[in-house]
Amino acid sequence: MSKFDYRGFYKKYDMSQEIKIGTGLVKVNDIFDELPAFMKSADCLFIDPPCSEGNLKSFYTKNDLEKRASIEKFNNRLFELIDEINPKHLFIEVFKSNFDEIFSKLNERYGADMSFFESYYYGKSSNKCWIFYAFLEDIKFEIPILDEEKVIEFICKNLDFNCIGDLCMGKGLVGFYANKYNKKFVGTELNKKRLACLIEHINQNKIIVR
Repeated sequence: MSKFDYRGFYKKYDMSQEIKIGTGLVKVNDIFDELPAFMKSADCLFIDPPCSEGNLKSFYTKNDLEKRASIEKFNNRLFELIDEINPKHLFIEVFKSNFDEIFSKLNERYGADMSFFESYYYGKSSNKCWIFYAFLEDIKFEIPILDEEKVIEFICKNLDFNCIGDLCMGKGLVGFYANKYNKKFVGTELNKKRLACLIEHINQNKIIVR
């Protein structure tokens, strides 16, 4: 079995339709395709988008697809969808390679109603990243410096929102922790094999192995 089969969970589920799982609703969907209507129910978004040309290419390679556009076009499309959803709270995880571009796009839309804080990933403080937080309401919401998985859990546990969404769900940390704290979630993901991990882990009530 290929390491990109993610233990073959997708073979257990019908990944061709919208899937209701736990407190949420998800669908396999390319970001360049039409936004599923259910995504507009999200008043909070947490997104970890591809950060470079190579990273974007790997998204498609792992799904046995050809890359559809450049990272610039991907980011333009991502913010078209963010504008369409118009969340009250927007979190975007970034790295050095895409920090400036994401900052610029957020600044155009939110201006001073935006902040960012340091984080890290895979439990290693040396794996530095940042998480932007933009908001439509003047809300003081402080997040301690944590591994990005713990940040997602902290948001799902402590932030007051109706529904949290993710346009690049991957294996579904946002959905997993929203479900854990009985919060509604919605999400889309290009790769059915990765998205099936969320379905399996909610069904088995297990922490996602990254």
